[in-house]
Amino acid sequence: MTQNPGTVGKVVNFHIPAEDVERAATFYCEVFGWEFAPFAGSPVPYLVHDNADTGAGIPAAITLRTDVVKAPTPTMEVENIDQTMIDIALKGGQQGRVQNIPGVGRFGYAIDSEGNIIGLLQPITP
Repeated sequence: MTQNPGTVGKVVNFHIPAEDVERAATFYCEVFGWEFAPFAGSPVPYLVHDNADTGAGIPAAITLRTDVVKAPTPTMEVENIDQTMIDIALKGGQQGRVQNIPGVGRFGYAIDSEGNIIGLLQPITP
């Protein structure tokens, strides 16, 4: 099995869907010691746990449960989100809508060949 170096991505965070974002943040804080902060400028409730300083693993974000995000969802960093969406469709997955997130980059959800939701992030390059 070969990989296209342009689409190889590392997991950069994962989303935890919640009916009540604040309640979920309290749960993860009290059980695991995670601290969350609102993501500045987000139009929806979106709390971020950046654990880079603690060495606790991959950063997490809590967001509202939606028709798309129903279970914890990994987000992979990619070099070219448009090409990655095409590759996903050609390899048996389903591509989704891509949106620009100011100050972050281009983001979208897709479905892999097994029906799992995955996030894709093409970060802004300096």
